[in-house]
Amino acid sequence: MAKRESKESKKERILQAALHLFSSQGFHATTTKEIAAACHVAEGLIFYYFGDKRALLLAIVRNFTFLMRLEGDGLSFAKLPMDEALYRYGLSYLSFLKDNIAYIRLIWSPELLQDDEVSKEVMTLIGRIGSAGGDLLDTGTVHSGQPDKDLQEIAMTMMTSTLLVHFLLQSRSGQDTAPGEEEAYIRKVVHLLLHGLLNERLT
Repeated sequence: MAKRESKESKKERILQAALHLFSSQGFHATTTKEIAAACHVAEGLIFYYFGDKRALLLAIVRNFTFLMRLEGDGLSFAKLPMDEALYRYGLSYLSFLKDNIAYIRLIWSPELLQDDEVSKEVMTLIGRIGSAGGDLLDTGTVHSGQPDKDLQEIAMTMMTSTLLVHFLLQSRSGQDTAPGEEEAYIRKVVHLLLHGLLNERLT
């Protein structure tokens, strides 16, 4: 007898199918009937699990965020020197971007940039990523003069946004990254973040 699929497995299939369709053809242009057909479930299950198409969209925004991976990786960064913790953070974030390009294209699409509800949700998540990243800096070992919490969160937001823009530009150009090039780029961003242009010139 075939094993019955769990509720969570069905929800995940719906989320994945909806993400693919919303990203490729747009949120408004996609129907719940198309989503149901793509993941082989009854259309009514979408409404049962998520309420409506907009609620499904917001569930996608929350469920595929980097915050989930960051919270899972955080413990592995503890006790590392700060530069190494930041480097590992950067590698994790770039890996997330590559694995979730459909998600990135969706939330930064012109259609959703004009959606106030989605924009508010995205900004909340960005703030939480900055806060979680700031906590990461608290766990990393560092020389005397630990920056205050606000500066830590700003620094992590700067690093995340820098890597996002770098990734989007690379994706747009269609150029393949040479082996080791991304790692070297992250190291340079970490160095700049920790030491700054002025300190670098004075040393």
